[in-house]
Amino acid sequence: MTGETILVVEDDGLIALYLTELMEKAGYRIVGTVSAGEMALRMLEDSPKPDLILMDIGLAGSIDGIETTRQIRQRYSIPLIFITAYTSERTLERMREVSPDGYIVKPFLDKDVLAVIRKTLDKRAA
Repeated sequence: MTGETILVVEDDGLIALYLTELMEKAGYRIVGTVSAGEMALRMLEDSPKPDLILMDIGLAGSIDGIETTRQIRQRYSIPLIFITAYTSERTLERMREVSPDGYIVKPFLDKDVLAVIRKTLDKRAA
């Protein structure tokens, strides 16, 4: 069991639930699941910081995952991985501007999600 903490920012309830169960089975602790960028920012202000954030790009609320990440990067040093179905060149370009620690394209394989998370957390620890 790793015990490292993860915040899931995903507006699709089924995907959020699936990711939560997947990561809990792998030994991670989910500190929260939120569906909007504004909720993620508020949670980071009010709660202990997670070891990692999984961020969807298309979110509920008025700011998308890329803008949410931009604001998180200005305030915190928390590893962040995008999970997205959007792979247009423009989206990928905007993603690169905020320097994610990794990204996963939906639909994803469990082993790929867990491998990217582990690699990102290990790199941060090193």
